[in-house]
Parts: sequence; structure tokens; C-alpha cells
Amino acid sequence: MERFADKVVMITGAGDVALAVGKRVLSEGAKVAFADFSEQALAAAAEEMKASGYELERVMMVECDVRRQESCDAAVADVLKKWEKVDTLVATAGIIRHLPIDEMSEKDWQDVVDINLGGVFRSCKAVVPGMKKRRYGRIVIISSIGGRTGRNVGVNYAASKAGVNGMAINLGYNLAPWNITVNTVAPGPLKGKMFSSMPQEQQDSLAADVPLQRIGELSDVAAAVAYLGSDDAAWTTGEVLDVNGGLQY
Repeated sequence: MERFADKVVMITGAGDVALAVGKRVLSEGAKVAFADFSEQALAAAAEEMKASGYELERVMMVECDVRRQESCDAAVADVLKKWEKVDTLVATAGIIRHLPIDEMSEKDWQDVVDINLGGVFRSCKAVVPGMKKRRYGRIVIISSIGGRTGRNVGVNYAASKAGVNGMAINLGYNLAPWNITVNTVAPGPLKGKMFSSMPQEQQDSLAADVPLQRIGELSDVAAAVAYLGSDDAAWTTGEVLDVNGGLQY
């Protein structure tokens, strides 16, 4: 199934989720642009895609700092120069600084909100003009169970992820006349690098709390993103898709 044949997918960030999403949409025919501020992360992403057997002709790396609108605009311009369009934006760029509020500095608050929430705003702002012009677009934002329940995360992170859910509701409504859909995926705990670094006892404890009795795979999130970023979800907008094994219940 090649739902992304002839489609261009731009992914902000080059971490675990971004790489999983990239592999998934590449396997379905997409051209993928990874956008990250770190040259090292972009180089690692290119190596990962090559090692996974994907032609680098369908992959590009773009420097992008989501903290600055001009950087987001320039990154989109680079993608348009190479491939002439952005069909799907997947916003994964984000950071974590989980601290009790009485130990959280103003900088801890501002940095997380500026990247996790402000970065999504700037990324969307950069791609929307081209999507409006073509009267087509799919925007998928990575949220979190932390933005749904607020449990086990810092107030900065909870606020930022709840904020992108609200942003998707607003943009889903306001961009619908141009056939642009906007949705979020809210994952629970995943088997990424952070989880793998935990002691086995802690891993087992986290898994035991999940009704489906396992931690999520990165591929679980990638599958949800691929659905919302494709035309299979053409009549779905302003929604939050929870991918958490039933944990929030």
C-alpha cells in the first residue's frame, strides 16, 4: 500500500518518533524531509534511512530551528525548491524538563513551551501558505498523554502538549475550507532511547500499569501518524488520536 506515492512529507525533529515516522511513510512511497537544528542529528537520520534500505534520493536533510520563524520559513523554502511542495507536515520536535513547579525555573518553563508549543505554531505557519495555494494539506502534531492527563510530567510539558491539542482543534476548523486537515497523536510511554536506558525493574513496572500490558512501540505511533497524514483520514480534522494502550483510563 503506497498511500504516500508522489507525496512530500516534512518532519520537524530527527529523534526516535521522527525516524519511525520517516521509515513508515518512506515505505509507503513518500519523499521525506527531516528538519532539525542539529547537524549531528540530521547526519544520524540520513545514516539510519540508508541503513534501512531507503533511497537517499527520496530523503533530504534541512537545518531548522523551530524557535525562530525565519528558520522554519527557510526550511520550507528549501523543501519547495527541491520538491515544489509539502503535502504533509509532521511536527515531532520537542524537549522534556520534568520538574516540580517549585523547582522549575522560568527558563525551564519558557524553553519547553517555546519549542513544544511555539515550535509547532511556527512550523504550521511556514507550511500553511503553500498548502492553501494548492488547496491541500495534512498536518499531524505529536502531543502526549501528558497533555491529556497531566500525570508524571512537568507543568511546562503538560501545558505545551495540551496547547497543541487546542491548536489542532482551532486550525482544523479554520483551515478546513482549503482542504487542510490538522490532527494530533498523543502517545503514552514508548520504547525509545529514554525507556531503554531505564533499569529493567522500572521498565517492567511501567508496562504493568498499561491495560494492554506492554509499552508502546515507535511503530505504533508511526502507524497512527501515517493514517492521519494520508488521504485515509481526509474527513478527520481537529482530533486527538490517543495511542497509549488504554493507559489514561
